[in-house]
Amino acid sequence: MRYLMLVVSAPDEPDGGPAPDVEEWVSKHDASGARILGDRVRPQEDAVGVRVRGGEVLVTDGPFAETKEQVFGFDVLEAADLDEAIAIAAGHPMAYHGAIELRPFWPFEEGE
Repeated sequence: MRYLMLVVSAPDEPDGGPAPDVEEWVSKHDASGARILGDRVRPQEDAVGVRVRGGEVLVTDGPFAETKEQVFGFDVLEAADLDEAIAIAAGHPMAYHGAIELRPFWPFEEGE
């Protein structure tokens, strides 16, 4: 099963202590095939929103929400189940210093 792993800042949460090295985490999960793709993303100030309303394309500069948390990056994981995805995510340094959000992919053929 595929999961989107969002790497999120959590400035108001306590630090989780010494964290693993991110390059080691990436190398380990790239080698195992569990990490399909991943990258960091630019800060929310560099984001652009795109909407179409009444046939007109509306473009707005970020940030879009009043929140302290920011998405720093993402990874696409391949895991046998949610428990395995949680174990992979728990080893990421941002699980110690921020937050990780896992979302299973929802293929269109599965319907609503």
